[in-house]
Amino acid sequence: MTTIVIVSHSKDIANGTKDLLNQMANGVPVIAQGGVEGNIGTSYDHIQTLVNELEDDALCFYDIGSAEMNLDLAIEMYTGNYQIEKVDAPIVEGSFTAAVKLSVGGSIEDAIADLNKTFG
Repeated sequence: MTTIVIVSHSKDIANGTKDLLNQMANGVPVIAQGGVEGNIGTSYDHIQTLVNELEDDALCFYDIGSAEMNLDLAIEMYTGNYQIEKVDAPIVEGSFTAAVKLSVGGSIEDAIADLNKTFG
């Protein structure tokens, strides 16, 4: 199974995207990480913990600036056995595209191929 990870500076954006995906692609696990201590921002520590606690492959979407930088570092430092991929696509549209592909039985590779065709 593949999990969708949403990393945003905003808790509302992360959770709103998760809500959309849960409604449109039922059964695809989605984890939202947004904001820091009730404020706008990202935290490497939070993102690293999230990545290290994943229990399956993951496609990771991010919004801007430090979200990408912290996600890159967390993936680089990851020592687990799952395939963890950062996706360069719009956070809502990209994660939606991937979740739909996964919900109909597509693999992580199938989802990446669709994302590359659409947003590549």
